[in-house]
Amino acid sequence: MYQTSLTKGQELTAQRMVREFRAQGYDAYLITSIYSDWEPVVDQERVIKAGGYVHLFDESLGIPVVRVKSSMATWPPRRVSFSDFVATLTSIVDDLKLNVLITHSTLWDGPEQVLKFVEWRRRMWAEGAPGGEVVFCHMSHFQEPSDERYAVEERSYRKAWNEVSLSKIVSEADFVLVTTPIEMEQMVKLGADRSRCVLFPGGIEDIRELPESAVSQRLGAIPEGARLVTVLGTVEERKNTLAVLSVAERMSAVRGLHFVIAGRLEGEYGRAVSERAKKLSNVSVIGEVDESEKVALIRRSYINLTMSRAEALGLSQLEFMLCGVPVVSSGAGGQSWLVSDGRNGLLLKGPDDVDGACASISELLRNRAKRDRIAREAARFASSFLMTRLIRTLSKHLERRVAELADKRRRERGLALEERTIDAWASPTRRVAATNRSLLIDDMRKGGDSVRIPYDELMMVTPHVKYSRSALLLGASATVFLLLERALKLNIEIPIAGRLASLIPLPLPSALSFILWFAGPFVPLAVGGLFTVLTAKQGYLVHRREKEPVFLPREFEKALRLADKLTPHDLFVREPTSG
Repeated sequence: MYQTSLTKGQELTAQRMVREFRAQGYDAYLITSIYSDWEPVVDQERVIKAGGYVHLFDESLGIPVVRVKSSMATWPPRRVSFSDFVATLTSIVDDLKLNVLITHSTLWDGPEQVLKFVEWRRRMWAEGAPGGEVVFCHMSHFQEPSDERYAVEERSYRKAWNEVSLSKIVSEADFVLVTTPIEMEQMVKLGADRSRCVLFPGGIEDIRELPESAVSQRLGAIPEGARLVTVLGTVEERKNTLAVLSVAERMSAVRGLHFVIAGRLEGEYGRAVSERAKKLSNVSVIGEVDESEKVALIRRSYINLTMSRAEALGLSQLEFMLCGVPVVSSGAGGQSWLVSDGRNGLLLKGPDDVDGACASISELLRNRAKRDRIAREAARFASSFLMTRLIRTLSKHLERRVAELADKRRRERGLALEERTIDAWASPTRRVAATNRSLLIDDMRKGGDSVRIPYDELMMVTPHVKYSRSALLLGASATVFLLLERALKLNIEIPIAGRLASLIPLPLPSALSFILWFAGPFVPLAVGGLFTVLTAKQGYLVHRREKEPVFLPREFEKALRLADKLTPHDLFVREPTSG
């Protein structure tokens, strides 16, 4: 996703997917930009110095996040671009051993770059090179570029992007995740295969089990005991919050009724809402709320009101419904599928139906039995949208697709009659080649052996230091001989101490002479040890199944890294060994 957020629907969906995948035992990460709600949260220079991305755990989101080189796009508005992303994604996929990539949203370069990356990798492994089975899914959270919402410049650009880029993405993706059946039809028109469209209606966490905060300063400003009509979400033009204020103004005489607007205030529109709300005694604009405050606010609410001009689905509406709070909705976009009028909520005639909103709220205030019946049906309906259930279903699709691609790869590799070399390296003493099936090691010294290690026999690779013991043994033998000679008081023609002393022209103090005489027998051992250390070779031990490991010098590390990519498990183990 192009950024993180604590309030925006698409960003929340991506974050919740990662959280739930991890809860169900999968390794999952959110790959995103340096921005959260349009503000940088990681220094760009730090990302660049780290090689294009930083991997960290975001405490506020509760998930591991991979933030990549990125910048705010000048066009289209409200989007972020990833920099040099195919190269960065190559490192991320290889380092984290990813086999599924899910992209979110439209009008940014992420989905296009991921599609190119996946196609490139598949062509590489078809030729025998490393690539792996990477499954590509796209979730557009699609909204039609309507005349009401967008000026001609942005509307025409969105249409062009949908027809040129999005149509290619959904036609090539392994799966297209759609929030509603309405969106499925839109994706099919753009070229998606209906059989690869998976219904994934946003996904919400079970906030009924979450603890709520103690009364915060924001929530404390809400009148105690009032029946709350709550609006939750970013305060922006698309959400049409000014129409909510018109409803509040008309219902200002209703005793005990209070309107609450919770969410981040965006730009001039947000400021306009805040200024107008100050003139209304029955309205509280409390700004952005955290998760525990949100839970407390939903539980205190009597009605949820949304008069949005466009919605892909409406996650906040599902959260209210799950907690038994009836929804009064404009019915825009996915809301028309989510809210069934008179059954699990009430639908207006459109985003500007202020009269209808006033009438619907009055009806729910007056008819408690109807309000409670709608609340029960809303809670039952919303429970089928829990992220736990959706991820459990989606993971089955993904596992099946990964297995299909793996089978296809095995069949294609099995049909290949020739073993093809991917890359090769050489030194004066060894030659190493990585093929599409195995690692080949040739010892170029006289009498040297050739070793072929199929990738399925590779167990692990450990750092190793190889020492030549001959010099150490020779020096140790000489030292033992000299010590024995001294112990047996044999007569040597030129004593060792005298020989060493003769090399120094100046007279030596008696103490130094004694030290040289005493240390003399250990000189060969020290020389042998120093030679052993200086000639030690750093490299790796390649462990094979039921066979002796093979040593490779460090200059062949690239060959081992390539083999690591061609095996389904991590080969490299950090603990060093020596011998």
